[in-house]
Amino acid sequence: MIAGGAAAVVVLAGCASPAAPERGDAAVEVVELTPAPAGELDRITWAVSSEPASLDWIYNADNTTGSILANVCEGLLRLAPDLSLEPALAESFAHPDPTTWVYTLRDGATFHDGSPLTAEDVVFSLRRHLDPAAGSFWSGAFANVDSITASGPLEVTVTLSAPDELFNAYLSSPAGIVERAATVQELGERYGTPQGGVNCIGPYEFDSWDSGQTITLVRDDDYFDPELRAKTETVEFAIVRDPAAVVNGLLSGSLDGTWEVAPSAITRLSGSGVGTVYYGPSTQGYNAIVMDPTGPLADPVVREALSMVIDRQAIIDVAIAGAGQEQRAPAVPGTWGYERDAFQAAWDDIDSATLDLDAAKELLATTTAPTEPIVLATTSAEAQTPVIGAEIQSAAAKIGLDVEISSVPVDQYYAVYTDAEARKGIDLYLTAWGTDFADPLQMYRYFETGNFYNFFGFSNPGYDALIAQAGTQSDPAERAASIIEAQRIVVDESLWIPLYAPYNTMFLNARATGAPASYVQLHSPWAAMIGAAG
Repeated sequence: MIAGGAAAVVVLAGCASPAAPERGDAAVEVVELTPAPAGELDRITWAVSSEPASLDWIYNADNTTGSILANVCEGLLRLAPDLSLEPALAESFAHPDPTTWVYTLRDGATFHDGSPLTAEDVVFSLRRHLDPAAGSFWSGAFANVDSITASGPLEVTVTLSAPDELFNAYLSSPAGIVERAATVQELGERYGTPQGGVNCIGPYEFDSWDSGQTITLVRDDDYFDPELRAKTETVEFAIVRDPAAVVNGLLSGSLDGTWEVAPSAITRLSGSGVGTVYYGPSTQGYNAIVMDPTGPLADPVVREALSMVIDRQAIIDVAIAGAGQEQRAPAVPGTWGYERDAFQAAWDDIDSATLDLDAAKELLATTTAPTEPIVLATTSAEAQTPVIGAEIQSAAAKIGLDVEISSVPVDQYYAVYTDAEARKGIDLYLTAWGTDFADPLQMYRYFETGNFYNFFGFSNPGYDALIAQAGTQSDPAERAASIIEAQRIVVDESLWIPLYAPYNTMFLNARATGAPASYVQLHSPWAAMIGAAG
């Protein structure tokens, strides 16, 4: 939050307005929580930029769906505002040996239809990710799972085929959500749709879904956790695809809040007196990802030289209005959930992300510079990408590299994640990437040989061994040491050119307060914390 300002907003990467961003030169205050509420509210209306394809938790992989479902469907664990893990439907958990996790469930927790939580429901919910026919987006979290069993009426035991220190953390994500087995079986294809809804455990329950317009939640007065009893009776999520309409709604008061407001709205909102924008810690980073291992950026020396001439602070000031910090590696400080001093020291030692034109020229002189243009993809759907592209193009020219900006149709731009054909002809791709919880190991698994998101096709047996080793190390210091060594390999290869780590942002009308500002809105019942401002 900017001191003394009524509001100031910036978008996270990937959700910007096509309008040009405003420059933001003022420092921002990063907070985990907004001030505690003084009372309750009858209703709030929250803007989301798209409509969920489904509220079925196994297909929950986008920000809109996640930010809605987090208030309705709890998992075994959740993320606290400081990004640490805390108990949710699992009252406690034990890790008696490297391949066993035991979860003790809360006695007295009930689904929204009044049915009690049972171990069988948990087993059903977790096993659903293992069913190839279901097609869960979170099946990867269960890659090392051997069995999931009810070891007591309120106890579930998960046995792994190999040690996996990330498995437990994944249960704070949609991978750990619990639904009543009978509900899924009875509703069949209607489950998670506007007609069928969901029946979970959470501070809010599903009320209605008016396709293309709104999704409405109402407070569950029987929710098990008194500390998270919803302080607002009804939350309406308004589906507003036009960023300008979102801003107008926030200014008029017809919308009470939103995540990820466009940079172009900063000046209007900051001077309006209508509300406040809060900046919180995030696990996200924004990178220029190298796509083609045979193109003009095939040489890691060229990639590193390009990285060294990019003015990251200028990008932060202009593209995202100052709401972020310079990024040096793929895993940003928000992912350091343990051994922060060790990760910080390693971060400080990375010099390839430091602006140094002379050093970049000297480095490039040690190899053969490419003569063909470097194609950098941008999209009109994200206002920051043309701005970032122009900065990279200008910077590259200073060392004799030719960057060609290619404005890619929106559908093709996002198809890059899943379609190799869409990636053809692109050398650099601008995108946000983060982790679901505060552990950098999740990020660095993307660079393993054969990983679905290893677009460059990078393969290094030594790297793979370090990541595999980190996954088995329960001692945080040992795991951090392995990750830091692996990080050094990725950084030296410059497979991703890190640009900035954006802060999480949220606009909240002056009549409301209490929500976390941290990047937990996908994995924690944040709306339950919002109440009336004093």
